[in-house]
Order: sequence, then structure tokens, then C-alpha cells
Amino acid sequence: MRKASDEVVAGAWAGLVGTVLGYPLDVVKSRMQTGNMGGVGGFGKAKHGKFNGRHNTVHRPTFIRTFSHLAKQQGLAGMYKGLGPPVCMMMMMNSVNFTVFNRLKDKFVGGNHPVGFGTNTSAINWRVVAAGAAVGPLCAAIGTPFELVKLQLQLDGVNATKNNGGQNNSNTKPLNAHAPRNGQNYRGALDAAKKLYKSYGPRVFYLGFGVNAAREMLFNAMFFGTYEHVQFGLRNEYEKRGVNESTAIACAGGLAGAFAWWGSLPLDCVKSGIQGQDLRNGGWDELRKTGKVGIRESYKKVLKTRGVFGFFSGAAPSVVRSFLVSGSRFVAFAGAIKVMEDGRNVA
Repeated sequence: MRKASDEVVAGAWAGLVGTVLGYPLDVVKSRMQTGNMGGVGGFGKAKHGKFNGRHNTVHRPTFIRTFSHLAKQQGLAGMYKGLGPPVCMMMMMNSVNFTVFNRLKDKFVGGNHPVGFGTNTSAINWRVVAAGAAVGPLCAAIGTPFELVKLQLQLDGVNATKNNGGQNNSNTKPLNAHAPRNGQNYRGALDAAKKLYKSYGPRVFYLGFGVNAAREMLFNAMFFGTYEHVQFGLRNEYEKRGVNESTAIACAGGLAGAFAWWGSLPLDCVKSGIQGQDLRNGGWDELRKTGKVGIRESYKKVLKTRGVFGFFSGAAPSVVRSFLVSGSRFVAFAGAIKVMEDGRNVA
């Protein structure tokens, strides 16, 4: 059995590598899920809206349109805006979920026995799936505050533009004397966290926790379950063809990530609607008078404005990103474990 300390370090490394590689696509996904490309026509807008007395066509966000708009308007810096929270979150979360999952799998299944493809039986081992699901609430407890700050940063300029009638006017008075003068309210992750805490107290950081916990349980059940059921067989098949083991790990991890994200997208979309609401001007408290944005409100808004397929907004960047991120994450994890074990053997 591997040392738990090795898994903690390897998990942190895997979280760092995967997050940096896939973050631009995560920004695109968030814009698509909330209906914001970064210009006129936010979440829930009709296809043709009225703006400044003129009728303007408001395009619903697609993968290519959103990515192109983001690249054109904000460049590389915009694609990595809000990177700090998810890097910290994923380093912490991967340290926990890889370690906890492997310990639970050893307890539930007994030893490092391969399952699924390439073994004597291809039946699903539900104990492995259960071990993955059990990681979910712990991941949500760690990740929900970071997810909230990340989404508020990713949508900061968008919310400012929407509430200013589509105009990003540099002469607009900032929300406070220390806010940036480009229509945005937050200078960075720490600034956003401080302002959110000042406005709402610690409770705001667990806005959307319930749906995020459910999403994490479903995601991790599919993520670890898929990987464990395909990785053994893929390694054997690739070895027969003389393909490097890392390629098999990357493919198994990529398939696991893509499948898990596809399955959990509806819950992720609802979560983004809750955590991505405009909180700059006391919005959370003010909306209580007319109906706050909770699970039911976010669900109804997606269904009403974009239909059933709206719950799969951001599917393209999510699946592409997940294949890339999850594949690199498992390779980074396996590589870090090997380096540490080889280092002890040499010593």
C-alpha cells in the first residue's frame, strides 16, 4: 500500500498541473452556463432585445463565440482571471480526494485489486463507485468557498457591463473608492473574498453548498469509478502494442473526466446560476424581497430561458477541458508517486 503522505503530495501536484492547463476552458464554461459572453445580453435574455432605444440581436453563447469573444476582449489575462482560488482549491481537494478514495477503496474492495475492463469480469464494482461518491461531501466542504470566489471573479466584468446597460464606461463611479475603475469591483481573489465577507459574513462562502455536494458525489462516483474500471485493461492493451504506460493512464483519466463532467453538468449549471449571481451591491439580501436565487430559482430560470438542453450549457468546453485536465491529473499523480518511491529506494 502506498504511503498516505505520498498521495497527499502527489494529489496537490496533480491539482496544480490540471488546473493551470484547463483553466481557460473553465472560464468559457462559466460564461456559457450563466449566459454571459462578456457583452450585451446576459442570462435569460431573449434572442432579440432592446438596448438604448435600438433593437439589437443578442446571440446566445456558444463555445466558439464565447471563446472568441473572451480572447478578443480580454486576451490571455482574461482567460486566467480568477486562477488563484481554483489552484488553491484543486491542490487541497486533490490532496484529499485521491488519498481518501484510495483508502476507502482499499477498505471497501480489499487490497489493490483491478476491476472492470481487462479482468475476469466486466461487471461494475459498486463498492468502488461508492468509495468515489463518499469523497463528494468532503470535496464540497473544501471547494464551495473557492468556487464562489472564482465565479464572482470570472463574471465580475460581465455583471458590471450588464448592469451598466452593456457599456463598460471607465467614467462610471466604482462601488467604493478602492475599486478598479474599469467597471469591475474586484482586484483579485483576496479582494473579492474580503468584500464578500464584509457584505454578507462567512455564510456567503457556502452559497450553493447543497447542490455542490450533490454534484461532487455524482462527479466523483463517475470519475473514480470510470477510471478504476478502464485503466487496468487499457494499460494491458497499450503494453501489448508497445505504447508508454503514461499514455494509457492519460486516456483512462481523460475518459473518466469527460464522462463525469458530462453526467454532472446539469447540477454544475444550477450551481453556477446560484454562485454566479451578482453579489456586488447587496444582491443576495436585496433579492430576498423579490425571490433569492437558490436551487429552485436557478433550475427554473435555466429551464424557462434555455429549455432542457440549457442544463448542458458549456458541455463542449467542459468535456474537452475534462479530458485534458483529468488525463494530465492522473499522469501527474502517478508520476509524482513514482518519483517519491524511487527516491526512497535509491536512498
